[in-house]
Amino acid sequence: MARRYYHKTRSYAWLWWLLLIALLVYGGWKLYNRWFVFNPQVILENAVLKEKSFDTEVKEITSPKAKIKAYLFQDSTNPIVSINFLFKNAGLSTDEAAQSGISTMTAALLTEGAANLDSQQFKEILEQKAIGMGFGADMDDFSGYLLTTRENMDTAFKMLNLAITQPRFDEEDIRRIKEQMLVALKRQTEHPSGVLALEAAKEIFGKHPYSRNPIGDAEAIVKIDRPQLREFVRNHFSKSNLMVGIAGDVSEEEAETIVDTLFGSLPESGRIVFVREAEIDFDGRTKNINRPSAQIVSSFAAKGIGRTHPDFYPLFIANHILGGSGLSSRLSVAAREKEGLTYGIDTYLSLPDKAPMLRGGFSATPENFSRVVEIVKSQWAKMGRKGVSEEELDEAKDYLIASYNLRFASIDTISSILVYMQKDNLGLDFLQKRNDYVRQVKLEDVNRVAKEYFKPEKMIFVNVGRFDKQGVQ
Repeated sequence: MARRYYHKTRSYAWLWWLLLIALLVYGGWKLYNRWFVFNPQVILENAVLKEKSFDTEVKEITSPKAKIKAYLFQDSTNPIVSINFLFKNAGLSTDEAAQSGISTMTAALLTEGAANLDSQQFKEILEQKAIGMGFGADMDDFSGYLLTTRENMDTAFKMLNLAITQPRFDEEDIRRIKEQMLVALKRQTEHPSGVLALEAAKEIFGKHPYSRNPIGDAEAIVKIDRPQLREFVRNHFSKSNLMVGIAGDVSEEEAETIVDTLFGSLPESGRIVFVREAEIDFDGRTKNINRPSAQIVSSFAAKGIGRTHPDFYPLFIANHILGGSGLSSRLSVAAREKEGLTYGIDTYLSLPDKAPMLRGGFSATPENFSRVVEIVKSQWAKMGRKGVSEEELDEAKDYLIASYNLRFASIDTISSILVYMQKDNLGLDFLQKRNDYVRQVKLEDVNRVAKEYFKPEKMIFVNVGRFDKQGVQ
């Protein structure tokens, strides 16, 4: 789901939100975030949730009037209700080329007034009632979020329903959001990590819609008007592509009524745009973008697998051992701890619908850059050639199982998970079974999958920084 935007009264908050989208969509944010490396093992050892078992049953409910299905996780610990929802195939990659950025603009405008409430009045109600509401668009889907107390939930539900069914799209708000988006486009190239995110997307995806700038196209943004925004909402917000997750202090009957209240007035269906699979040639190529900078930032990618693939968990564990476990990962030990060549290096599974990949990145000085690339390729090859040891597998399993419960620390995270359980067809019992999926992975499975996916000659590297210094190739 897209990064959540919490309602703020200062209009320039959207500027930063837009800038961060670029990093989120293409993985640059993960790269940036991991530069300031922490030790997850320390966090886990001190976590009060690590030994707790979450056995709460997830229920599938159906609203009585509109017959909309949703997942419900009941938790009466605090009088809070969290709702996440998603309109499938309504994200950035489905924008028409001439309207590139309209999904992002729509997300920014939905909290700028609805029905008879202008932007200021709408925001004042959210603020006075401590209602968290936000919208976002990633490459695949359009998502929304609501967090409220039980005391104010009737008001919160009314506000969300108005936002998605009767948005105002006032001309002054449209003008202001356009200006912020255009400024954000200009500022994307001010930092190497922003340039890297954009250039990596172009190099990897070519002409596929995933290569688009996540903010949009400047020429298209200028031309987007109120009728087009209204048409976007009519075409993409429907019951047929809706998924809903509810978590918190509500009964099953209340939750069913809530779904009708929020989404019952949506049209039955809309115009769904399907994006083709991305055809990526993982041919071992490297693209260097020369730019004055104290550090060279690097992003690399290789073929991956989707969330429902039978080999997902073996690959998930192999990646964790190689570059996903913070300071203890093989890459971090080899490049940071032993040789002090980088502030941080990581790998992760990137799971867009049409192009699952193994992704990773690091930063290094120009003098150290070539050596870090050498280490990455060497460790990548070692993983593919030798796989992992029984000890490494056991340690990875122990961590991934023990740390899983930490994601249940916030009720809003749970409602988000419920949405993706539906999107990925993981089943109602996924929360109970997930750790068993990890526990059941065998050493031969991890090493078989590692041999197939960790091939340095099949990686793509995109790098941004100074390549005119000694030591850089």
